[in-house]
Amino acid sequence: MRVNYQCVIQETPSQLKKLQTQQKELSKFRKMQGLYLLKTGEVKTVTHLATYLGVHRVTIQRWLKSYRQEGVNGLLTEPEDQGGRPPKIEGSAIAFGKWQSHIAELQERLSQEEQGFRSYGEIQKWLEDNYQIFLNYKTLYHLVKYKLKAKLKVPRLRSCTW
Repeated sequence: MRVNYQCVIQETPSQLKKLQTQQKELSKFRKMQGLYLLKTGEVKTVTHLATYLGVHRVTIQRWLKSYRQEGVNGLLTEPEDQGGRPPKIEGSAIAFGKWQSHIAELQERLSQEEQGFRSYGEIQKWLEDNYQIFLNYKTLYHLVKYKLKAKLKVPRLRSCTW
């Protein structure tokens, strides 16, 4: 599907090239590169530009809409809320929330080598059995590894004893 753009780019190619080189983030660099390519005529359609930049054509159309409404500054500002589902366990819930005692006990158990867990699945089962907390594996992994900064501490079997 070829989609032509209906957007008049105000800046000159040299201004766009300068703005492009000033960008530190890849997403902003691509946006400026897209405007530059459209302005110079190297690409004729939104579909061709999307293929060239490796993004979906709807993304290019969203960029152009933002540019039409707010200009370059509006295009380069990132929205504060990126959307998505809110986390099941907020950082405040770990520190102050309803699960504080459960998380503290989990952290204590993770720090003890004798009572450690062999796997994240075992932690999942322990939380379900003891506290009726049902966490997705990925959520639990992120909680243990990045929020609690803990590791599974289980003595490993030795293959031979000398």
